[in-house]
Amino acid sequence: MAALALFDAAGHWQDTLVCEHRIAPWLQGLGVSWGVLHLGPAPEPDAPGAQAWLQAQQVPLASLDQGLGLHRIDRVRVNPGQPGWPALRQQFTQEHRHSEAELRVFLAGAGLFTVRHPEGFVGLLCEAGDWVALPAGLAHSFDAGAEPHFDALRLLGQAEGWVAQPSGLQRPELPDFDAFVSQLLEQTGYASPDDLVC
Repeated sequence: MAALALFDAAGHWQDTLVCEHRIAPWLQGLGVSWGVLHLGPAPEPDAPGAQAWLQAQQVPLASLDQGLGLHRIDRVRVNPGQPGWPALRQQFTQEHRHSEAELRVFLAGAGLFTVRHPEGFVGLLCEAGDWVALPAGLAHSFDAGAEPHFDALRLLGQAEGWVAQPSGLQRPELPDFDAFVSQLLEQTGYASPDDLVC
């Protein structure tokens, strides 16, 4: 289950939301859309038919566009020990913006989006089945931890694909994926994010 944490401007954890009826409205106030969409099992990226499966997802994903002008779809999958993750992680965790909207649908695993808002920051933990749409220009970052595991579809408004522009803003120290999950479980008393209930 997804979880949302609110941080003040100094980076202190203020509140935790784990229910869909609480998370979605809070994010809507930032112009961020979030929800749940299960697309079913996805083939291995290099398996026969994987490209056809990817193109077929444009039909169920069309309802999530909401006028964002998303026209490019790709798939990003990262597993523990994958070469190149440290460099990719450094790119993703640097606070950045996109000139066009970005929508991500998690097929497997989990990832943490950290979004800037006027009073501080929001940490949104997404898991398989969750989707999130970030509007153009919104300062944010993404992390999947030291041992990442996530498989996601990305819908982008930019023809050239994922292009990040550093925000250039000062930001307090905020929890990375691993610290976020650890603190979330400590606060809620659960053994795993999968155990979170409304």
